[in-house]
Amino acid sequence: MGNEQAENAAVSSIEVDLSVKHQTFEGWGTSLAWWANVLGGWSKARRREIVEKLYAAESGIGMNIARYNIGGTKDADDPFLDYGKAILSFQNEDGSWDWSRDANQREIMRLIRDMTDEPIFEAFSNCPPWWMTLAYDPQHPNGAQGATTGGIDGGDNLKPGSEREFARYLVEVVRHFRDEHGLTFRTLAPFNEPVAGWWKHRITKQEGAQILPGQQQIVIREAVEALREAGLSDTSVSASDESFVEMALNTWNAFSPEIKALIPQVNTHTYNDSGYDPENFMKTVTSDGKKLWMSEVGFENGAHPTDDPHSMIGAIRLVQGITKDLKIMRSEAWVYWQAVESNVSTWGLIFAPFEHNESESYFMYKQYYALGNYSTFIRPGSIIVHNDGEKSLAAFDPAANRLTIVTYNDGDAETVSYSYQLQGLASFGNGAPLQARIYRTSAEENLAELESITLEKGSFTAEAIPGSVTTYVIDQVAATT
Repeated sequence: MGNEQAENAAVSSIEVDLSVKHQTFEGWGTSLAWWANVLGGWSKARRREIVEKLYAAESGIGMNIARYNIGGTKDADDPFLDYGKAILSFQNEDGSWDWSRDANQREIMRLIRDMTDEPIFEAFSNCPPWWMTLAYDPQHPNGAQGATTGGIDGGDNLKPGSEREFARYLVEVVRHFRDEHGLTFRTLAPFNEPVAGWWKHRITKQEGAQILPGQQQIVIREAVEALREAGLSDTSVSASDESFVEMALNTWNAFSPEIKALIPQVNTHTYNDSGYDPENFMKTVTSDGKKLWMSEVGFENGAHPTDDPHSMIGAIRLVQGITKDLKIMRSEAWVYWQAVESNVSTWGLIFAPFEHNESESYFMYKQYYALGNYSTFIRPGSIIVHNDGEKSLAAFDPAANRLTIVTYNDGDAETVSYSYQLQGLASFGNGAPLQARIYRTSAEENLAELESITLEKGSFTAEAIPGSVTTYVIDQVAATT
């Protein structure tokens, strides 16, 4: 909808000020567990096709971050883990190592490295190796089964006294990948939702471990020392990947100043209800001088199973989350959980049955295209800038001289018109009128390019139709310093 088309509609004004700069954004990504453990075994052409959909800058949605899962499970056929979720420990209980394990996940990571200009890799752990867990029963022949799914009755699942061994296991994996595969993890995250309380022995069906803040601090101290001893100066520790922002704040406040000083990057997940307020957490972490990542979240696309190609349920939840996480929490990265999901849920950006899928079939949920409305255009190095629209995000890319504005309409009935007023512009292109390229995802559109709009004196008016996310890309702009 161009300026002339919106004249008779009620118009809300949104100010976008390029001179008010917030965080520099590092990029978009996904965790590799567990989809890479399955799809890494697909045919060469098909697995490359999936990675291109996610990581290619031109033909995909331009991810650049990958979180590699360091496993702790003993057997690939552990009956207490769902299909594909048994990520094997590289080390055995007797201290020997088997580096041939986890070949599928490693193959997907290799493809990402080769396809992405400047990838950022983070290694993370869901659970310590089975023999370090409290749930492991060495006296029982099947005592390792389910040991990595959680503690007894949901209790702790790292043996007291095993903190150093656990930390050194993780660091040895990091060292091996650097020395043998030429792949450097920028950060090592030893925990995953460690205070959530839902990791229950032989019930949870995935790796998980409760490790409370006191024990976390021991692991962090040992991991930092092991990284130093191994000469891994390019890898630092991130923590603690709690489920909710409130949990993340409580864990961070429980850490001593000594431990906080060892952690340059704080990770949090944002599985909160939609009313959460991350501002206090953001202010606490940034005042301590730390980088802040939203390192995991996922959104269901309605009730499972669904094969509705028009459902925007998950996409709307996703864009609401992105806007809050980048605009209010000021996260410097945004990482999805399972980019590819099987028929156990509708969380994925891409749906691909893991079992009995000889044809290696898949299709995209609307979440994929909605994320592309952001990730394709807000590139690493972009700066999140001020805008006063509740449902809008704005970013300026100084390398490309590009301003990107993304607005969503989560209503299901009314079209909303906005007048975008651009402030803080140092120049208006090369003298020609500025144009806003437009891309929209809705029930009927997948990142569809619409007719461009010409700006008039640094402003333009456009509409957001119900159940949609729309991206405006304005090139040849510069921000005032």
